[in-house]
Amino acid sequence: MKLGVVGLGYAGLCTAACFARKFEVIGIDVDRGRVSQLNRGEVPIHEEGLPSLLKSGITGRTLSFTTDYDSLLGTDIVFIAVGTPSKSDGAIDLSQVTTASALIGRQIARSKKTRLIVIKSTVTPGTATTVVKPLLEKEAGKSCGDGFGLCSNPEFLREGAAIEDTLRPDRVVIGPFDERSGRAIKSFYRRFYGPRSPKMVETTPENAELIKYASNTFLATKISFVNFIARICETLPGADVGDVAFGMGLDPRIGRQYLEAGPGFGGACFPKDSRALGAFTLQRGLDGSLLRSVLEINDTQPDWIVSSVEKALGSIRGKDVAILGVAFKEESDDVRESRAIVLAKRLISKGAQVRITDPKAMEGARRELGKGAEYYDDPRDCIRGADAAIVMVAWEKFKKLKPGDFVRLMRTPVLFDARRIYDAAEYGLGALKFMAIGRGDLPKVRG
Repeated sequence: MKLGVVGLGYAGLCTAACFARKFEVIGIDVDRGRVSQLNRGEVPIHEEGLPSLLKSGITGRTLSFTTDYDSLLGTDIVFIAVGTPSKSDGAIDLSQVTTASALIGRQIARSKKTRLIVIKSTVTPGTATTVVKPLLEKEAGKSCGDGFGLCSNPEFLREGAAIEDTLRPDRVVIGPFDERSGRAIKSFYRRFYGPRSPKMVETTPENAELIKYASNTFLATKISFVNFIARICETLPGADVGDVAFGMGLDPRIGRQYLEAGPGFGGACFPKDSRALGAFTLQRGLDGSLLRSVLEINDTQPDWIVSSVEKALGSIRGKDVAILGVAFKEESDDVRESRAIVLAKRLISKGAQVRITDPKAMEGARRELGKGAEYYDDPRDCIRGADAAIVMVAWEKFKKLKPGDFVRLMRTPVLFDARRIYDAAEYGLGALKFMAIGRGDLPKVRG
């Protein structure tokens, strides 16, 4: 079996690399620079396990990359994994999807093989039916279900765990347009996963598309909800959101996952998908106030952190503030929608001198902040002489810092733990002014 993966961004590249373990895979992207980079075995993103998969696929000649759509002529299944970036109103831009669909349709027209087209790109409900299917039929000159197969098959990959999620997913959601397409995609996944095939959820294309959006926006809602509870805790002496979330999470109807208070959600999925679903609901005449509230809490979380640090310092203007971590989460170099980048810009606008350190995302930080910040490879150098330090990412490197490090190195030992990686019983003693998201014992304003 020969596969094509169109779109070599985060999801497409990880998917192609994993599929190449068992099948011949051709990856296609319009970015010539990226294609050349990949064919040299260079990985453009930080993802655990991806470099070794890429190397073994290229060495074993099961994985190759090109910009030429003609390479799809011999494929059995083509996965569309192109990007769907946000427009100014939050709706998704489908231009990459339409371009890919049209070019794939022209390849179908030139082939006698009945090829299966699988949509992995994150698209709002109805896109496969009203956009992709008509374009494929127009360009191919063939009808769906006869001249080619079509199926919605959203990905559920977490950055930092995308390889694991591809190889050992908790479910595979498929929305085939006809029985033959359904049989073909199920047969493919059974061959790929073998006897340990995950649960297969077969439904309509519209439901498959909505499952992706509903899943991501629900998780985003849990994060914003616990951050709202954290704000309540900070007004109550003795309250701690960690204990509240633990007690909530023991209820099996709620669960512990994504009930960790912090700086908010970022990355390529949760913010974009929440905005897209909100725009989609407005287009259908529905009230999207729930999603607006989720996004509002997330958008204002960096301001909440800034105000807490201001209470400790009295004023931020002219102060040196160290930000520990700028990736949107640990085990990633991605700064898209990073709450730490937003935080840094807020601090800079208030006259603070910002210092940045991160094990993987320094390039992204420099791209976003430029000369507006100072950059340090070593977290101890970053906090040296600082008036406040804010932990924004739970990197293991930062967990090794001890209370004495902050007291000894900082000019004013004020520490705000936005990821709750430190034990308040240890860090909240002595000369260190310790604060954390969701703790009700914040220091009073000092003059």
